[in-house]
Amino acid sequence: MSSTNKQFLMNQLVWIGISFAISITISMLLPFPISLVAIVGTFLLLNYYIRRRMMSRIGNVGAIGGMFSPIPTNGSSLNYYCMGCGKQHRQTACPKCGSKMKRIG
Repeated sequence: MSSTNKQFLMNQLVWIGISFAISITISMLLPFPISLVAIVGTFLLLNYYIRRRMMSRIGNVGAIGGMFSPIPTNGSSLNYYCMGCGKQHRQTACPKCGSKMKRIG
């Protein structure tokens, strides 16, 4: 196992431990129905924080779309080409042959 994999695994185990400790603490302090809601809310906020932290490490927070952007948006436009005839277009279906299959080039 490489050093990067070990570091990733240790990081995940630390966050699981933190989440578990927070959940146990909340369940001891609050009665059942309220603790369940608080634990779910805390879990969601903790996951949001972890994801935000990871995205800021790779420099993707300021991009358009934030963490939900599937591709980096650095100002370049994408070119789509029909897989049937090769025509470049931006529509859903190819205006030349009508195929909906396209590739990014």
